[in-house]
Amino acid sequence: KVLHIVHESDLALLTVEDPEFWVDVVPFDLDKVPNLQEKVTVLGYPTGGDKLSITEGIISRVDMARYAHSDVALLVIQIDAAINSGNSGGPALIDNKVVGVAFQAMVDAENIGYLVPTLLIRRLLIDVERNAGNTGFVSLGIGWQNTENPILQEQLGLVERQRAGGRDGTNS
Repeated sequence: KVLHIVHESDLALLTVEDPEFWVDVVPFDLDKVPNLQEKVTVLGYPTGGDKLSITEGIISRVDMARYAHSDVALLVIQIDAAINSGNSGGPALIDNKVVGVAFQAMVDAENIGYLVPTLLIRRLLIDVERNAGNTGFVSLGIGWQNTENPILQEQLGLVERQRAGGRDGTNS
């Protein structure tokens, strides 16, 4: 049964109403956002089989990126373990602790997958506990664009000190 949905971060909180389901279930602990190059194991049930699939890789990047489901930029964990159709919602583990939930893969690349970090999972759980539901994410309505490209810098008329890595050390 679906209890809560967070479209922005592509998460849902589910339950199984049959008490027998929960007998002998031992939950995983949630861990912190992992470090780069840590080994990660992803569990799931991708298309093409009915048995548990286990893939391994490393943490390649922790960054802000747009979630395909909502087009909202939030924190993501990029991994090089295969995330295939049907893996979504499966836990990603380091030392038997959840560091994220598989949710999307880069379409035109091989073995680039993304995890929703536990930071956002905890936010959902706290929001449900405090507010009996998801209250969404705050947005200031401000847009921005990186100005690292030299041609864009020239087109915008940026002077040397305004350019990324300028001589005065500012990145404004």
